Amino acid sequence: MKIKPECAICIIRQVVDAVKEITDDEKEQFRLIKNTMEVIKEVYGENAVPAWMGTVVHRHLKKISNNEDPYKNLKEKANKIALKYLDKVRELCNDNNDLERLRKKVLASIAGNVIDFGAYSTDIDIEKLIEDTLNDKLKIDNSKELLEDLKNEKIKKVLYICDNAGEIIFDRILIEEILKYNKEVVAVVKGKPILNDATLEDAKIANIDKICRVITTGSDIIGIILEECSEEFLEEFRSADLIIAKGMGNYESLTEYENEIDKPIYYILKAKCKPVAENIGVNVGDNILLKR
Repeated sequence: MKIKPECAICIIRQVVDAVKEITDDEKEQFRLIKNTMEVIKEVYGENAVPAWMGTVVHRHLKKISNNEDPYKNLKEKANKIALKYLDKVRELCNDNNDLERLRKKVLASIAGNVIDFGAYSTDIDIEKLIEDTLNDKLKIDNSKELLEDLKNEKIKKVLYICDNAGEIIFDRILIEEILKYNKEVVAVVKGKPILNDATLEDAKIANIDKICRVITTGSDIIGIILEECSEEFLEEFRSADLIIAKGMGNYESLTEYENEIDKPIYYILKAKCKPVAENIGVNVGDNILLKR
């Protein structure tokens, strides 16, 4: 997926947010933002992929600020919020119908994404946001196709590419459901910190390493850049029979490789911005389970 002109707003907002996490010194904030704006000018253009553009920009910001994990505090807060609501979300996902239970757990994994907003504000009712998402519908709903694939004995390995800290706590609920169908699940997190994306530390907090194998991309990529991923990740990517990719960054980047992917891939996300929503053909705020 290529960027739209308004993607400039998002990348600049992200830089400002990150800088405010790095330092309270206003003079230093101006220096970091101004320096990073020069990099944005270099990588911003009509052929850019949002996630890949963001990777270059945030790597630069980490380097000039000498801060490898600007979002560390926010990630810790998001994980704590998610853990607080985990049992309630599990309870809300209970259903005797296989399809409805799977659909609810997909929505639960999307509900974890709303914790992004909560990590930045004390004014937001996180519990209401989570419940609203769980009670919402999937605007694009390929849950029947996903259930059929999970019941297909020829599909043995599922590569589950995670998105954010906090959200990864609820990913466990969906991974547990996939494991019921006797699938091998390999969960993927980032090899190094970038934005608020989940790393191995977050996967351990979610106890995902207790139920399936966890690997990293081997790098600090927003989304996926196959050319920069570790050989371990590439081997799992090639050998997987089905891929589940969480979040907008993975959608933005993996759609660039779709002609090369010869297996079912499911995108699970909330369309948080107009460019992604328009690319998919939905409205901003819609919940998506899309098979490609």
